[in-house]
Amino acid sequence: MKNEFEITVLVKSDYETLKKELEKYNFKIVEEFELNDIYMIDKNIEISQLSSLDILWKCILVRDVVNIEKALIYKEKKYAENMSSINYKTLFEIHDECKVFANGESELVVQLVNNEYIFIEMESECRHINRSYNSINELKNDINKYDLPIDTTSYFVKKAEILLENSLKNHK
Repeated sequence: MKNEFEITVLVKSDYETLKKELEKYNFKIVEEFELNDIYMIDKNIEISQLSSLDILWKCILVRDVVNIEKALIYKEKKYAENMSSINYKTLFEIHDECKVFANGESELVVQLVNNEYIFIEMESECRHINRSYNSINELKNDINKYDLPIDTTSYFVKKAEILLENSLKNHK
């Protein structure tokens, strides 16, 4: 089994500007779907004493691929539906509108997150074009050749960590 890998970058423009840039390179939308992620944590965990990554590690993720699948996930395991009955509370939520763009040569997913952030994700295995990437550097080189309005200081942006930190700031 081949290990899959991905990169995620933050977009530094609005969606319409990004879409026009992608269209210059013959990208077209080939799939659209929505994800709703709810991060839940045991009510007894004192999160003020933990780092963001430690908090995320202790969370259970309720993932709803709208009209496709809904699952509870923790360490790649699935569990029963009703977590509040076993003392879990919602920590924060992510609403992710995903638009898969492809141009025959490259494939990427534009993620419109909580009406606040835009990310681009690229995975090693493409689903709409006949291509796979062999390394992280190959993914980086491919996205960079399009000169898109992205932040190239990090190719491993963690949207859950960003949104958790925003949520914690707003609840202080």
